[in-house]
Amino acid sequence: MRGSSSLFLSTCLVLFCLFSSPSAVAQDDLQTGVQLFEAGQLVEARQFFEALHQQQPTNTSAPFYLGRIAYAEKNYEQAVPWFEKAVDGEQCNADYHMWLGRAYGRHVEQMNMFRRFRHLSLVRNVLTHFKKAVGCDPTHLAAHWALMQYYRDAPGFVGGGRKKAEEQVAIITRLDPAEGQKARQFIAERD
Repeated sequence: MRGSSSLFLSTCLVLFCLFSSPSAVAQDDLQTGVQLFEAGQLVEARQFFEALHQQQPTNTSAPFYLGRIAYAEKNYEQAVPWFEKAVDGEQCNADYHMWLGRAYGRHVEQMNMFRRFRHLSLVRNVLTHFKKAVGCDPTHLAAHWALMQYYRDAPGFVGGGRKKAEEQVAIITRLDPAEGQKARQFIAERD
């Protein structure tokens, strides 16, 4: 009973937000949508962010979270255009670029080998956006991890390489020594 009353309250909250003024949804209630997402209430969070996106198409938070929702549902192909919209609206946001790179990567992983070779530009987009993420915020630990993993796992003809991965490990270590130790172990596992 408690779960259904929580769902009812969440649904009422989303409906309230749908019919509220655009400024109220965008400013004060953005946190509500984020909380729905973080609580795993993806249907309600999607409704919230779709309404926000309709009301304020230039707000980059809506497409970012719609991309996160699609990603959480393992619908990576659908996540890509949402993250692209977020990146287009806010050119230098490390989180946006990192998640776009992740979505490209997962989308490519779902392809068979033949399609992967036909779509090498998608593979290169992974690297491009991870690099942009660390360029936007050189202290963004998760973006350095993503870039290090890419370098570790990708073949050289698409920009991978152990030396590049180790360079990222050195950066991660400078940012957070404990994370640096984990990154070193992660590289060693590949060997």
